[in-house]
Amino acid sequence: MDLTPDQAALAVEHHDCPNCDAPAGSACRTRGGKTAAKYHTPRFVLVPALR
Repeated sequence: MDLTPDQAALAVEHHDCPNCDAPAGSACRTRGGKTAAKYHTPRFVLVPALR
């Protein structure tokens, strides 16, 4: 299953981030609480199409 970048971002954001505890629907966060430049790798693993 091929996902567009927008679809991939939505699929990733459907899960809480196990790395930074960002809730579903939110982007990953840095240790300082700012929006991270990219999603954390463990969050991608939760989406089978992105493995």
